[in-house]
Amino acid sequence: MAAYGILKDLSKGRPYYEDGIKPVLTKGGQKWFHDTANFLKHADRDPDAVLHPNNLPDNESRIGFCIILYRDLKEKFTPPMAAFHNWMVIRHPDEFMIAEDEDREFEQAYRQATASLDHPAKMVLLNGLLRAYNEGVISPDTGFRRRPKH
Repeated sequence: MAAYGILKDLSKGRPYYEDGIKPVLTKGGQKWFHDTANFLKHADRDPDAVLHPNNLPDNESRIGFCIILYRDLKEKFTPPMAAFHNWMVIRHPDEFMIAEDEDREFEQAYRQATASLDHPAKMVLLNGLLRAYNEGVISPDTGFRRRPKH
C-alpha cells in the first residue's frame, strides 16, 4: 500500500490515472482497497483485534494497480511485472477487455480452463510466466488485442 500511495501521488493528473484507475477505484469503493493498510496502521487502537485475511483476488488487484501505474509512469514493465500483469490478464480477460478468440470453441475451452484453476495451478502458471519473461522467452512488451470501446 505504501508503494501504491507513492505511485498514485506521482500519477495524479495523468490521464491514465484520472480516466482509468481512479474511476475504477471510485466505482468499486476505495474502502476495500485500503482496509488492510488501515487495520495495520491503527493496530494500537485495538490490540486484540484480529485481521481476517483478505481474499487473494483483493491482494492481486492491489499489486496489479501498482504495476499498471508503474508502467504508465515508466512506459514499460520489468520482466516480473510483465509476468504478473499478463498472469492477471490471462485469468481475467473481461476485466481487461481482451478480445475474444474468433474460434468460439477455443474461447469457451480457454475460459473454462482458466476459471477452474485452483491456487496451486495458478502458482504454476505464474512461475512459468516469470521464468519465460526473466529468460527473455517472452518480451515484457508483449501485449493482448483489446476489444473496441463502445
